[in-house]
Formats: sequence, C-alpha cells, structure tokens
Amino acid sequence: MARFRIILRALGVALLLYMLIVGGQSILDDPNFDTLWLSVIGAALLTFIVYQATKK
Repeated sequence: MARFRIILRALGVALLLYMLIVGGQSILDDPNFDTLWLSVIGAALLTFIVYQATKK
C-alpha cells in the first residue's frame, strides 16, 4: 500500500510539473489568462504536495 502511494504521488508530481512547464512555455509564446492560470495552479499544487510530503 505504501508503494502504491509513492507511485501515485510521483505521477501526480510529474503531471503538475508537466502542467507548469507547458503553461510556462505557453506564457512565453502567447501570453493570455488561460495559460497564466494553468501555470499558477500547477505551481500552487506542486508546492502544496511538496509541503505535505516534507511535513512531519
């Protein structure tokens, strides 16, 4: 069960990093509010997951 959680968390982090990278590249190419919100939400969720993972 612990291994499943680790794999699920790693997939979540990879997805959020992908959102952040794609959103960041889209902002540089064509700045608009949709891509801005995509990168902001991705960064916020990634920060929250890292905080939860390191909190003891």
